Amino acid sequence: MLAQPLQEIIFTELSRVGTQRALAPGTVLWKEGDPGDSVAYLVEGTLEVLNKSDEQEVVLRTMEPGTIVGELSSDGGSRSASVRARTACRLIKVPAAAFSELLRRRPDILEELYRVQVARVRDLTREVTRSHRRAITDTLTHLYNVGFFRERLDIELDRARETGDQLSVVFFDIDHFKHYNDTNGHEEGNVVLEALAGIMKGVGRRGDILARYGGEEFVALLYGADQDEAARFAESVREAVETQRFRGGEKQPLGRVTMSAGVATFPDDADDDQALIEAADRNLYRAKDGGRNRVVSARS
Repeated sequence: MLAQPLQEIIFTELSRVGTQRALAPGTVLWKEGDPGDSVAYLVEGTLEVLNKSDEQEVVLRTMEPGTIVGELSSDGGSRSASVRARTACRLIKVPAAAFSELLRRRPDILEELYRVQVARVRDLTREVTRSHRRAITDTLTHLYNVGFFRERLDIELDRARETGDQLSVVFFDIDHFKHYNDTNGHEEGNVVLEALAGIMKGVGRRGDILARYGGEEFVALLYGADQDEAARFAESVREAVETQRFRGGEKQPLGRVTMSAGVATFPDDADDDQALIEAADRNLYRAKDGGRNRVVSARS
């Protein structure tokens, strides 16, 4: 929205060269792809900016009175989105040529429009960042989700092949987690999952990809870590879980909440993403079969 001191000036200036128009709710002002031959100044009501993707309609933003809309395409370009009246609206529609002449005559208005656009871009950037974070993050633990982990594993393996670096994957699994949930309830189980995520973050290095793989399984992607370094990381996480007191932990088969881990390293244990995951998973189940509450790698 334009700054209050300029609104009366803009309203007066645009009223001289434009025509007032009323829109009933649901009326389309213009469609995506239409020529940018005019701009509009919203006097009353609410407009919404729309975009269609795969036949799905998305409201990008809403506009309140005091807003100029359509100015970015008034240089003769085509509309990048549709605009529709959400409520009953009254606006001033101005030909693009008259609007351009006004901006040449009143650079203070042009400067204010620039400020408004910068604010919109910042808001959009924040929203895109939030949406992206939600798309790649597990909602409970706030670690990355499995989809993002798999994407990054593929990317980091390509980098490791080019540079000759090592890369390790560590799988974690909470021992007897079903028993813990059945005994203490899922809410307490969620407490354990969140605590494990916090422990992994505390132990991990900046840049490590830490993800919830599914259920009580977690995974870490450690770029540049050899097998020994990855095993030390896994052992630090295991020890921290073992020593933390969880409600009802004494009812677990091992007398406390524990976890097991399996380590695999590129290129020693596998040379592609799926084989590396499978190698780490096999070592995890070796840890389970060996009595749980332990870390297993190819050297164990």
